[in-house]
Amino acid sequence: MSARRWLTRALPLPVLLALALPARADNHNWEIAEVFSSADGTVQFIELFNPDKDEQNLSGMTLTTASGSFFSFPSDLNSSATENKRVLIATAAFAAIPGMPTPNYTIPSGFLRRTGDTLTYNSTPDSLNFASLPSDGVTSLNGSGTPGVNSPTNFAGVSASLVLATATVRNGSGVNALCYGAAPMVVGGNWAASVNASGHPGSTFAMIVFYLAPAQGIFVNGSELLINPATPQMFQLLKPSNGGLNLFSQPVPNDPSFIGVPLKTQGLLLGGGLELCNAVDVVLGY
Repeated sequence: MSARRWLTRALPLPVLLALALPARADNHNWEIAEVFSSADGTVQFIELFNPDKDEQNLSGMTLTTASGSFFSFPSDLNSSATENKRVLIATAAFAAIPGMPTPNYTIPSGFLRRTGDTLTYNSTPDSLNFASLPSDGVTSLNGSGTPGVNSPTNFAGVSASLVLATATVRNGSGVNALCYGAAPMVVGGNWAASVNASGHPGSTFAMIVFYLAPAQGIFVNGSELLINPATPQMFQLLKPSNGGLNLFSQPVPNDPSFIGVPLKTQGLLLGGGLELCNAVDVVLGY
């Protein structure tokens, strides 16, 4: 008896049918590998990882969150070579940043609730629960919820690391008036800031100074110096005070070498006595 005839007699029908059919592509081994969000939720990405091949059938699969977001994959991947590959799902704002890998799929802004959420890929299923997402413009969470430097990677294997511009208010001992506000400093953009003189009668000039290091515990005329004058002063902005909200605008060079540069800035008012406002620590980025 031939081996083929013996197998036909020996094996049950379900096994024979399985042997006769081609291998079926699937989608149930994708795992959540990384999540990231900007402070305002406009720049977000989700990265999935798969250890197996033939897992390209993502069409109709879903990502959901406990906060109510829902995404259905609109199409399959273009290759069955999914072993040790990653899929990048990101917002349009992420895709617009120069040098970032092209997302494989697009989700709406604010898909992840930054202040706490549970993300689920429903086919595996695989979930990631987090109390909050980092907002420093650099740190992401991996699939175990451990923070680290972000590394978005798409299905083609293109990877990068993102540095978002941030602006963080700092006020030392708290004696200074909160009279200085500043936006994140985006390279190639126009930086905006303000110094409010409405609580400082007699002011003649409003000023912003930029240094490389912070300071605290140094008091001048009853207010606290929050930048370290022993470090190099990078530059300063000065304009006549209008007695109210003094607006500043400064173009930022579109120079990639500035990405990640930290600056310590502080607003101050001259005339009617010197008054130091709060500080704003900025990191240049996208």
